[in-house]
Amino acid sequence: MLTYTPPDPRRPQKTHEKPWLLLLMAFAWLWPGVFSHDLWNPAEPSLFTASESMKNGGSLLVAQIFGQPDFTISPAFLWVATAFQTLFSPWAADAYDAARFAGVVFTTIGLTACGFAGFNFLGRHHGRSVVLILIGSIGLLPIAHFLNPMSAAFAAFGLILCGFSLAHRRVIIAILLLCGGWVLLSLSSGYLLTAAMMFLALALSFHSTWQSKRYLLTLIGAIVVSLPLLILYPLVLSKTNPEWFDIWFNHYSLGVFGGFHQIQTAFNLPYYLKNLLWFALPAWPLAAWTLSRTRIHDKNWGILSLSWLVIMTALLAINPQRLQDNLVWLLPPLALLGAAQLDGLRRGAVAFINWFGIMAFGLIAVFLWLGFFAMNYGWPTKLAERAAYFSPYYIPDIDPIPMAVALLFTPLWLWAITRKNIRGRQAVTNWAAGVTLAWALLMTLFLPWLNAAKSHAPVVHQMEAALSFELKQKLSDGLECISIDGQDQRTRIAWTQYSHIKTTTDNASCRYRLIRQAANIGAPSGWQTLWQGARPRNKAETFLFLEKTSAQ
Repeated sequence: MLTYTPPDPRRPQKTHEKPWLLLLMAFAWLWPGVFSHDLWNPAEPSLFTASESMKNGGSLLVAQIFGQPDFTISPAFLWVATAFQTLFSPWAADAYDAARFAGVVFTTIGLTACGFAGFNFLGRHHGRSVVLILIGSIGLLPIAHFLNPMSAAFAAFGLILCGFSLAHRRVIIAILLLCGGWVLLSLSSGYLLTAAMMFLALALSFHSTWQSKRYLLTLIGAIVVSLPLLILYPLVLSKTNPEWFDIWFNHYSLGVFGGFHQIQTAFNLPYYLKNLLWFALPAWPLAAWTLSRTRIHDKNWGILSLSWLVIMTALLAINPQRLQDNLVWLLPPLALLGAAQLDGLRRGAVAFINWFGIMAFGLIAVFLWLGFFAMNYGWPTKLAERAAYFSPYYIPDIDPIPMAVALLFTPLWLWAITRKNIRGRQAVTNWAAGVTLAWALLMTLFLPWLNAAKSHAPVVHQMEAALSFELKQKLSDGLECISIDGQDQRTRIAWTQYSHIKTTTDNASCRYRLIRQAANIGAPSGWQTLWQGARPRNKAETFLFLEKTSAQ
């Protein structure tokens, strides 16, 4: 007999969670490290130079560094970086900071999309948990805060995940999200990853949890809409510059895997599994807990996440490039899985995560404060000696604004960790707050110290200080010149960004040369060294300022 059950008139139970606190934490996490430092190796100098070239009239389709194409740099990332540089520099931010806004924007898109995916797949409050797990993942920090094209790939993966989450509800929006994610992924990581994600969408249609009319319409619509957009970039490139198109198609169209002429692979699974342990912490332990507690094949989000992980892990296993940032391919499904059973964590596991996070990040915070006093005031003495050893070019510098930020973050973190009745979600919140605190202290208290160690600016300034006034005057008047190898992009970028002295490239008539070589190699025959310098503790390379001997 059929019975009627009236809807429950009771409202959902109120929680003590405050969404604005999540927004505040995300905002606080996003900005430290974006401002007030030079271009840091290894990627920032070349990326900024390519952005500057595009701003000054270079190609919009291919990154250029001193007129030479660089197909390894994402054009989509450069478009956004160049736009921010044009809009905000110099009136609101310097050129370096403005270009870094691109990473902030792409990371915000990725976090927002993954959060909505968690809400759509798992229900109320779980979207916040997905975002907190991502914020707490240590590997996402350099991707979000520096000039790093991988932030565009993270945004693309977030859009794709959000598109999947809406495929059974809102077909049109799901089509747009999937299409946008695939196109952005093709422009940031190549067509092999894009094909893999499209294959994932197709393969899901064979599983019972994804066999619905709406998903079929979403799949067909996304493929139909995306295919013309996916061929638009190569089509325009082939029409505007056939030579560059041939190089891109044959050697770079598949991203890190090369091109269609020569596909590159290598077995690097142990490398990526080893680095995943810290890169995706705490996402992977929480995901493992969910896999052990849930019949994953009965959930549409479960089979999606599992299939995503299998496909991306297989690609990482044969990835010829050893780069930790590639592990961002796994972060969205790991965060989704980690959030699914977060409230079901046993008390012992919750207590351990909370205790470990408080102890680890608390000790890091104490160390950073001690390090700040050591490098600026000389106490503790031993720590001050180590600080001077690792960054000898650092000059004590206490800026009131970073100090105020550091002083604000520390008590806020102490307030956040003193809550009672900690459950899984609160433990992850405390973890994310600890990551935010440690990163904020590092990028405020230690920023000048790090900048002196990671930037080429002190080296360039040392070289300029070593030149006599007469030589500087001759160089300024054009009576003498300094030649740099045209293929030595790192040296050219450093002296272009930080030096007031004009240099030239591949000029055999110049009496002076500036070269970069291994540290244990002397001056070439026919040249004498006038100055030699390198970044602190860098034993791989050194810069030499040479003068041609009279015998040559």
